[in-house]
Amino acid sequence: MNFSFEVRAVLELEHNKGDKTSKHVGLSYNLDPSKNLDVNKYLDKEGLPTKDGAHVITGVLTQALIANIHMCHQEKFRDSAEHLRYIIAELERGFPTVAHPHKSTF
Repeated sequence: MNFSFEVRAVLELEHNKGDKTSKHVGLSYNLDPSKNLDVNKYLDKEGLPTKDGAHVITGVLTQALIANIHMCHQEKFRDSAEHLRYIIAELERGFPTVAHPHKSTF
């Protein structure tokens, strides 16, 4: 059996003319299991991830980061080790932010 998971993430930013950086306003993301899977295993009645769904989201996003690191290294955009250190630093920087999980619709 073949199956897939799609995780869609949308980063919302605010930018004021003249500023050097943009401000993080919010992030919406959702999980879409393929139709041949039992959606109830991955999403609860409100559409939020279950424990298994949260595990899948982490796996999908991690694999996407790994693929991006390899592609950037191959294209000589960024060294793999430096890129990985940047990702870790961004995780450390963003982790203290209080999140308010809720169902996202796209």
